[in-house]
Amino acid sequence: MLLVPLFMSLLSVSIVNVILPSVQADIGASSSALQWVLSGYALSFGVVLVAAGRAGDLFGRERLFVAGMALFTIASLAAALSPTPLMLNLSRVFMGIGSGLINPQVSGLIQQHYRGSERARAFGYFGGIVGVAVAIGPVMGGLLIGMLPPGLGWRSTIGINVPLGLIILALSTRWLDLGPSRTTTQRRSPDLDPIGAVMLAVAVLTVMLPFMLAEQYTAAWALLPVGLILTAAWVVWERRYQARGKAPMVDLRLFRIRTVVLASLASLFVGVGLFASTIFLGQY
Repeated sequence: MLLVPLFMSLLSVSIVNVILPSVQADIGASSSALQWVLSGYALSFGVVLVAAGRAGDLFGRERLFVAGMALFTIASLAAALSPTPLMLNLSRVFMGIGSGLINPQVSGLIQQHYRGSERARAFGYFGGIVGVAVAIGPVMGGLLIGMLPPGLGWRSTIGINVPLGLIILALSTRWLDLGPSRTTTQRRSPDLDPIGAVMLAVAVLTVMLPFMLAEQYTAAWALLPVGLILTAAWVVWERRYQARGKAPMVDLRLFRIRTVVLASLASLFVGVGLFASTIFLGQY
């Protein structure tokens, strides 16, 4: 059950690559609006991802998982029914937020409920689902567009999330413990590190925005050094926050571990190359 929402959220990235011409023909989206169909989802996903993982630790991963699934399902319905590019892009942004809430809870719940060889097997399935979702998205999108009438095909590629989401929500209420987490019962005021969360979100936003806006607004590149400065300021804040005896949103001591650094770099380069290449392949 946990891997189906993961599949849906990643499918929603790769499947969109082949539907852009149909979207443009159906609702008259401009080139910049089409770019935001792709980028708005990724931007909102990236902004909430780390904070969502921290919130899941504090308030219960099951509850954050269900909240993200509900938001993702509602936003998918709104996107599938969108009559204008603006509504489509806003809906995609909320889909990204829902996906950002879901994804860290999936890996966290696997860590929480599985041990030893079972955990290894679960993460093996996790990795397989990621690869299949990214690979099958363009094929599934092209199939639906080819089979269904114009104007309905591209909507079905997003609307398919709605029945699946409702099934997952129904199963979640039966199979997941949605009561208060142990952390919230042990503490009166969970330490979410709100300042650190906001600083990181703004830093990620200002780093990513220039790559989305620079084609229309060259001055947007000025945001990039601002984002890098904010990232450095966030690192300083997290260190000082921890030095005061509080729990930072990200424990930066993890990056003293060589394997963590190497794995993070590998994930960075794979992500950049993989998602960029799927967009080019889908378009050309």
